[in-house]
Amino acid sequence: MPLDFSFTEEQELFRRTIKENYAKTISPKIKEMTKARIITPDVHKVLASEGFFGLLLPKDFGGSEADYVTFTIAVEELMKADTTGIAGIPAWYGAACARMIAAYGTPALKEEVLPKVVNEGWITPLHSTEPGCGTDFTAITTNAKKEGGDYIVNGEKQILSCIPEAMKYGGGFITSVKTNPELGPKGMSLIYIPVTSNGMTATNFEGMGIDVGGVRYENTKVPEHCLIGSEGKGRQLTYESFVHARVPTAMTLVATAEKCIELGIDYMKQRRAFGRPLASLEGLQFELAEDHANVLAARWLCYRAAWLVDRYHEGKGAFNDAMMAASCAKLAASESCIKAISDAVEWFGGMGTTTDYDVQQALRMARQQAIAEGTRNTQKIVISLQLLGSEFTPWRKWEAK
Repeated sequence: MPLDFSFTEEQELFRRTIKENYAKTISPKIKEMTKARIITPDVHKVLASEGFFGLLLPKDFGGSEADYVTFTIAVEELMKADTTGIAGIPAWYGAACARMIAAYGTPALKEEVLPKVVNEGWITPLHSTEPGCGTDFTAITTNAKKEGGDYIVNGEKQILSCIPEAMKYGGGFITSVKTNPELGPKGMSLIYIPVTSNGMTATNFEGMGIDVGGVRYENTKVPEHCLIGSEGKGRQLTYESFVHARVPTAMTLVATAEKCIELGIDYMKQRRAFGRPLASLEGLQFELAEDHANVLAARWLCYRAAWLVDRYHEGKGAFNDAMMAASCAKLAASESCIKAISDAVEWFGGMGTTTDYDVQQALRMARQQAIAEGTRNTQKIVISLQLLGSEFTPWRKWEAK
């Protein structure tokens, strides 16, 4: 089989086009969005009008029906333009999660939500984490009981992305619930809950990067057509959503590191110390070389994972291969890119910690995103169990043979 690391002509043109546009329309708004702590209306309008939110959605609903490699290209260029993540993360996360509705939603839900995602930039994140569980996502206690033609949802979610964005620009939350709690993980389901629903209270935590929050549901009534997939498929679909989100999360770290290295190179060339440019100091050269090599390796792990996601969608590859690749990319990016961004901050010296330069906010965001979609140890568990077999799951009761 031939091995080709090049992108198609269409993908290269797409990359150049959005790179030039985002440099003009998004990068100048970074400081404004940092102060506002939310994507600003003008930036949201740019992303919506250019079809970013609908990149992965079917053409029948106005989307581009792009493959995951092309989507990952878009994430890379967007996150280079927005190293704060305040605009980029809600945009790509909403787009990735909306694909779950396109793939598994009822016809009524698709008609209700997808055209709004494409044309108005509705944001539809998936919410799994609760006060009592994160990585152990099957331990959720939020429940949904069927009453007539509706589900009645009760429970609480916490440390969630995109709450203020969905509240401001429209959308809803793909929420993991237990529709049959007595079945444990097999009783999990996913339900789309519109932000306009009654009995829903949102909270906010100011985060290191983007803000996160929580949602409490108290007898929140949701029409039965908002069920995604079928009852009992929640665990399987949540696993799939993790894969879809880990690839762009890893690319978020990669793109941010790439931009910080680029800024650092420019600074090292013009900043002088001991009568010479910083760029001539061997110690900094070695850091730069190591960071470039490691970030480049993580970048290609991201694109390989995106390619394997496409293979899975096309029915040509196994889901476990895509899951393994996504975790490898996320683990590599969480380690090498954090170091690269931290090094870049130090290259700027004390000024690197000020708001005059974007590298300090980039480090805050990247440290947060290294935890998002599963910590480094979470990725190690996924990878090791793929290699060893599920019978060696650490929390499984061990029986000596």
